Amino acid sequence: MTEAPKHRAPTGLGTAGKALWRRLVSAFDFAEHELAILEVACHQADDVAALERVIAADGMVVTGSAGQSRLNGAVSEVRQGRLALGKLLGALALPDEEDRPLSATSKTAQKAANARWSRKRQEQERREQRLADGEV
Repeated sequence: MTEAPKHRAPTGLGTAGKALWRRLVSAFDFAEHELAILEVACHQADDVAALERVIAADGMVVTGSAGQSRLNGAVSEVRQGRLALGKLLGALALPDEEDRPLSATSKTAQKAANARWSRKRQEQERREQRLADGEV
């Protein structure tokens, strides 16, 4: 017997939105406010998919009103849509591999800390190498 879905996908979602909804709702438990964010993210995923279809059909470069070649306006729109989708999903603070929720701020702080520790490890390794080589 199959288990009923925790939350049904909102009406009006397209293929990409429904797929994102099912994938995330089956893997995580969401509070009501998070479900609202997820719904907006799913609609954004549909918008991005529609723009990608426009680009696939029309190409990256289109003919402008004066006959000149110009970048298809859908290219910048899809880029903005992807950024918006990333921010919406980041607002959900989905857990990392160790089941810790990470907000966008936490991710940024974690990245900065990793960079600092990486530099410190490299400096320590260089010092140790110089000592081993008898340079100090």
